[in-house]
Amino acid sequence: MRKKTSTASMAITGFLALLLHGMSTSAFAETNKSIAENTLPPLQIVNQTALKVAIQVNYADTVPNGIGKQVLAAKNLYDQYTALGMKPGKDFEIAMVFRGDGAQFLLTDEAYDQKAKQPHPKGNPNRPMLDGLVKGGVKMYECGVAMRLKGYSPQDILPYSRIVVSGIGAMVDFEKSGYLSITP
Repeated sequence: MRKKTSTASMAITGFLALLLHGMSTSAFAETNKSIAENTLPPLQIVNQTALKVAIQVNYADTVPNGIGKQVLAAKNLYDQYTALGMKPGKDFEIAMVFRGDGAQFLLTDEAYDQKAKQPHPKGNPNRPMLDGLVKGGVKMYECGVAMRLKGYSPQDILPYSRIVVSGIGAMVDFEKSGYLSITP
């Protein structure tokens, strides 16, 4: 009986060794494949029509010149789409919902200097970028809850932005309406 058990144990051990060897070989093959993949040209956006994106701007993180990182990400997406010849309003729609700490980026220059945690010496540094996005068809929405919590009035907000009752509620509505919700 003892000999049968050790033979069975050896068979199972051998099987496991082969199985593990096969897994390590396939893992190695994937590693080699990914190394080769990174030498190929970058993949381009494939879906170029009927895109609807709702971008949540909810952090106050900025790059050194004071531009919000999430605002910059939205601008980069817009630029990628237009560089491909995609037309705003026809091939894509972008809505930006400013809530939480990101609500400050929709402040007028005067309100930004007074109310932003880290004011920029020349007003809201995001305004020129946001102005351009709005001219390109991007819609801007400001969270009413964030406004109330931070002491912002409608006069403090850039005139092209629409105030919504709740930024989170707006994100849910956009997603339910077919927009892809992203938080860069």
